[in-house]
Amino acid sequence: MELLYYIASLKHTSRKHEHISWWGKNHAGYTPVVGDYIGTYSHSEAMELNDGEDCIAVPVAVVQSVLSPEPYHRPGARFYDQVGPVVPNATAAWRVLIAGSNPKTTPKPRQFTGRRRSFAWKPTE
Repeated sequence: MELLYYIASLKHTSRKHEHISWWGKNHAGYTPVVGDYIGTYSHSEAMELNDGEDCIAVPVAVVQSVLSPEPYHRPGARFYDQVGPVVPNATAAWRVLIAGSNPKTTPKPRQFTGRRRSFAWKPTE
């Protein structure tokens, strides 16, 4: 069975984003949701795309190990239009993704450090 990859977009994920952006199916678009719209790529295709500057190819199993549940902006309303879990744009998640990506990729992307602003809804008392 061939190993499948997701492609993390470093160009479309900045420090201000709460979740990592992924390439869509057939090289079309980007999505923060690991669901129906995310593209899966073969090993050979992923290694061609895996430049370490604009994107990194990460095996599906590695991505699934750092998934967070589907986020909500407020009860009953979706944070994103799509349904599915996400990968937090956090140092811990990036360390796992980078460690699980192709070891020959140079340069590796820099991990986001420090705190980012959270837009998650919090109930007021």
